[in-house]
Amino acid sequence: MSLSESHEEDRRYEESVLDSALLADPVRVLRPRAALQVNPGDPVEVVAAKMREEKNGCAIVVDDKKLVGIFTERDLLMKECAGKAVKEVMTADPECMRMDDTIGTALHKMVAGKYRNLPLVDESGEPAGVVTQAEAVRYLVGFFPREALNQPPNSVREQPPDQYGG
Repeated sequence: MSLSESHEEDRRYEESVLDSALLADPVRVLRPRAALQVNPGDPVEVVAAKMREEKNGCAIVVDDKKLVGIFTERDLLMKECAGKAVKEVMTADPECMRMDDTIGTALHKMVAGKYRNLPLVDESGEPAGVVTQAEAVRYLVGFFPREALNQPPNSVREQPPDQYGG
């Protein structure tokens, strides 16, 4: 990227719709969802069924009231899980947030780590919920003008020809 392209990108960020002060709001304004909690020894099949039933993209793994891991849809898809306990395929000691951490911090962690879910813990390290990428986007979209949200499909791309080639 050339220097002039870099300055142009900086200018676009400065002119963005969102006020950067929004990113300083605490993560609790996102209304984090309650986390599905499972035990390290639970079979993956049981945890996956609970995730599907509760429509959760992840389960936090708790041992003696402490967060020890997170098991996500990605773990289920990318790892050999058949016949294993969740502790064998979970992500141990996951990146976490506290309720007073900022939205900016949450977004940075999600983008940098490629996470869709960040567990929340209280001051004693006990699970308090999960911040999801979807909830962060939903919150931020609320600050865009209505016109930005009502664009027709493919508004940027050329429309495909109709059935008569027109």
